[in-house]
Amino acid sequence: MIVFFISVPIIAYLSMIAFKMMNLGVKNYEGKDVPYSLGVLIIYSYSFMYAFPPRLNPSLSFASFVFVLSIWLLGLIDDVYGKPYPKGLKGHMIYFVKNHILTTGLLKAGGTVVTAIVFLWVSELRSYLAYFVAFLLLTGLPHVMNLFDTRPLRVWKLAISLLALVMVFNPLPSFRFILMVLTVFYIWYVLEGYRKAMLGDNGATGIGAILAVIVVNQFSLSVQYGLLVFVLVLILVSEKYSFSALIESSSFLRAIDRIGIMRK
Repeated sequence: MIVFFISVPIIAYLSMIAFKMMNLGVKNYEGKDVPYSLGVLIIYSYSFMYAFPPRLNPSLSFASFVFVLSIWLLGLIDDVYGKPYPKGLKGHMIYFVKNHILTTGLLKAGGTVVTAIVFLWVSELRSYLAYFVAFLLLTGLPHVMNLFDTRPLRVWKLAISLLALVMVFNPLPSFRFILMVLTVFYIWYVLEGYRKAMLGDNGATGIGAILAVIVVNQFSLSVQYGLLVFVLVLILVSEKYSFSALIESSSFLRAIDRIGIMRK
């Protein structure tokens, strides 16, 4: 749709300017203030596809839209009102037990659980096992994407890899749909690659939510098993190690990590 291709770059640019004016940003790994406005690009694009779907798609259902929008809003609340500490889900829980204060991080985690349960309640899964696997993916994928959002384009590369997997296990979508997705990824690539904008919690968890509904709706249970193991391993590793430190310790991973990051 022409409206989509015209509006997406405008939304990306205007949201970046608006976030800068409202001081909605954080210091990135280079110590520079960057607005976390890319989540607006993500949620706008997904909302447009939901309102005007290229074709009937379970990942663009009303339940999927409500889930993705809710996760994005929870991430935005954490971005705007969250504090640098405590870190990690375990840290937030310990902080709550000791101080009886509900942090935005814990609110986001609890809200994600509730939203996932509501999504599954209206879904038509065939077994309790399918519900359990779907629940872990719906709550785990947004968290994993958020964990990787510490350097430019890490989430972008993960998302591209997972979408490539979607192409392998599902019929090819329409050419128009592919162009719409590529447009979003290109603008995301440029703005994040040049460190003009970043995802923030709202964008990273929003991407994770979109990928989660795609996996749950369009992958077989056996494929979901494999992805779930991958997600759980990453979450367990993150409790002990820094992904950035692990990536820097490997020349191969370090080379992949630096692909697409533009020099100024």
